[in-house]
Formats: sequence, structure tokens, C-alpha cells
Amino acid sequence: MPTASVSPLRSRWRAFAFIGVEAWWWLVGLFYLCAALAVAPFLLFGIGWLAVPTLVDWLDHLAARARERSAGYARTVAPPHAPVSRGSLSFRERVALLTTGEFRRNGAWLLGHLLLVPFVILLGIGLPLAAVNGLTSAFVWWAMPLDDPQYAPFPVTSWPLAAAAFAIAVACALITWVLLPWLARRTAASTLAVLWPDRVTEMAQQIESLSRSRAAALDAHSSELRRIERELHDGAQNRLVGVVMMIGLAQRSLETNPDAVASYLTKAQDAASDALTGLREMVHDIYPPVLDELGLGGAASTLTSRSGVPCTLDVSRLRRAPAAVESAAYFVLAEALTNAAKYAQASTVAVTLSSESSGAEETVVVRVEDDGVGGAVVGGAGSGLAGVARRAEALGGTLSVASPTGGPTVVKVELPCGF
Repeated sequence: MPTASVSPLRSRWRAFAFIGVEAWWWLVGLFYLCAALAVAPFLLFGIGWLAVPTLVDWLDHLAARARERSAGYARTVAPPHAPVSRGSLSFRERVALLTTGEFRRNGAWLLGHLLLVPFVILLGIGLPLAAVNGLTSAFVWWAMPLDDPQYAPFPVTSWPLAAAAFAIAVACALITWVLLPWLARRTAASTLAVLWPDRVTEMAQQIESLSRSRAAALDAHSSELRRIERELHDGAQNRLVGVVMMIGLAQRSLETNPDAVASYLTKAQDAASDALTGLREMVHDIYPPVLDELGLGGAASTLTSRSGVPCTLDVSRLRRAPAAVESAAYFVLAEALTNAAKYAQASTVAVTLSSESSGAEETVVVRVEDDGVGGAVVGGAGSGLAGVARRAEALGGTLSVASPTGGPTVVKVELPCGF
């Protein structure tokens, strides 16, 4: 929801609350800086390096929370933050933690936050409080003892001074009304400008990803056309040529050997039936009709029931998806089951098809796990996983394979639905 649709009073209260939260986190950041400065001298003696991973993780946590707060106020979606699990690190790895681009970016944000937020607090919280204090002093000064006057910001001991306090309070209120939303927006924008990954780099990565998907789609399309042409040439075309030849022989036999006509026509009928069967198989390989009839879950059940290895199938969290996605998932599953049967030496295969939502996008996930010998590598000799990867990339999806030697092998394909 855009900020313009929020009432003016509510938007200013929201800005005031945002600055108040930033004031609290400013204190947390100050505590962190004091802790880091306390550890710094001990780096010379070596013992301080033991605390470096913890300090880096704390700073990463502070920066991530700041990015989330600022993105929430700006009503945008912050990039996901995945905390890094650090085990035992060598001295060189601890030194490397302090030289990463992320640490430098987080450190620059913390120093800027500690320097600038006091001014933000002074203007964003001090001015509203000054306005409230001035209005209060202007109206209740007469009820206070002469030796304990109200201060707004000067002692109010007479009606002229009360009027001056009232005017100052009104001025502070007007300045607050105009300044508060701008101040909160600039604070959030500056935080995102420092902590958000470079938009140019992000856009370049997206363009590169789209280029790879487009190249994979063109490659898959070209391979599919070559396969269809090969199957037509080697299969249906040869059989249809046979049909034409048998019919021609039958025509010539009408005059010379009428008894042989029936035999030729029978052979022509058989060749036509074979050609029709081949065409049906080719159409099935382009888009299996079972997907229209039973959906991806039913089609997967058909595949697993025909597998040479006993399979279990879980489609309890699967929802309907676009035809192109279901078709790709079907063939991905077929190739994965073929790989498991040919190369894995597995005794059981567990197949899970599910639909997962991430924000506005839904993804179909195909997961195939076997208890075979492992050692599968994408692009490896005879693995067949390169074809799975191409199908996934053509739709902007991803393939991940976990296959340690000795098994088990887990093949996971994620296909975005685009809706």
C-alpha cells in the first residue's frame, strides 16, 4: 500500500514510531561499538581473535534487522538474509572475516548510524516533545508555584512569556508536521542505500540469469525439433513409405496376380498401424495426454508404477500448475527415474511432488531420492542429469543434486510457475 493512501496523522505517527525504534537500536549499536573497542586491544595478544566471529555475526544481525526495518517502513521487500553458521575457524579465516565486502559495508553503516541518528532523534523526537512541553507550559504555568515555574524552554512566569512559549510550541509542531515523514524516509533510504546490494549488480545478475534461461530454452527447443525430425524420418516416414509401396504393389497385382492383392493390403495396413503408433508415441513425448486427463499427480503415479525400481509417491502438497510447467516436471521425473533404474543400483526410490509458495510466486518442486550407490554428477558420463538441468533452466528453474559416494542420491528440481 503506498504511503499516499495513509492518513496524514497516521503517516506521521508511523514516522515517529520508526524514529523511536531507530533510537533504541542506536543504543544497541553503541553497546556493540563499545564491545568491539574493548576487544580490539586484545587482538594484539591473539586472544581477541577468538571473539571475532561472534562480533562479525552480531554486526551482521544488526545490519539485517536495520535492513528489515527500513524496508518495512519504505514498504518494499528487502533481500533475503541467510545467517552464516560458522564452525571452528583458523586464524587466517578469522582475519578474512574482517576483510569481506559485507563486513566493510555493515561497518560503514554502523558508523554512519551512530553519527547521524542522534541528529535524527533530536529533530524527530525532540521537536515533538518540545511542542508538547511548550503547549503544556503555556496553559498550566499559572497553577505552578512562583519558585518552581514551567520551562518551555525558558521559565514561564507571566502571560507574555506563556504566549511566547505557545508560539514556540506551535512553530515546533508545524516543523515536526512537515519534517517528520521526510526525516524517516531519508533515514530508511540511507540505510537501504548502504546495506542493500548494488542495484546495478543485482540487475546484471538478473539479466545474466534470464540470458541463461533463454539460451537453455532455445537449446531445448532445438534439441526437441531435431528429435522430432529424427523420429519422423526414421520412424513414421519409413513406415508410410512402406504403406505407399505396398499399395503400389497391390495396384500392379490387380492385373498380374489378383491373389496377392490381399497380402499386399494386409502389409500396408500393418505398416500404417505401425506408423500411427509411432506418431502417437511422438505426440506423447511432446505433451503426454495423461497430464490433461489426470494432472501431474496422476501422471506421476503412472510413471512410478511403471518404474523398474519400487517407488513411493507423495503428492499431498501438489497443486495444478501451467501446462508447460507440468510437462517439464513430468519429463524431469521420467528422466530421474530412468537414471535411478539404470545407474543407481537402487532398491527403492522416494518421489515427492509439491507446490511451494514464495511471496507472489509459486514453484513446483520435484524431489527424487534413491538408496543407490551415489556418486551422481551433473554432466557426468552416463548420468543423464544434464538433460534434467537443461529442462529446468529452460523454465528458469534450478537443479540440485546431493549424491555422496555410497548414497543416497537426492535430485531436487524447482520449477517456477510464473503466477
